[in-house]
Amino acid sequence: YRCHDCLGKPLFCLKCCRDEHWRLPFHKIGNWNGGFFEETSLTKMGMEIYLGHQGKPCP
Repeated sequence: YRCHDCLGKPLFCLKCCRDEHWRLPFHKIGNWNGGFFEETSLTKMGMEIYLGHQGKPCP
């Protein structure tokens, strides 16, 4: 995965991309499809965004 909004457009594995972006949900993420980085979303990567409790699920 590559973040097109982070400085330097770093590459990430799936877990690291989700971990790095849980507070940056509007960044544009690309997934390498073998030929180019195809646009995807953090939601499609399995990320859930919680609006309360400092970004954590309700207790």
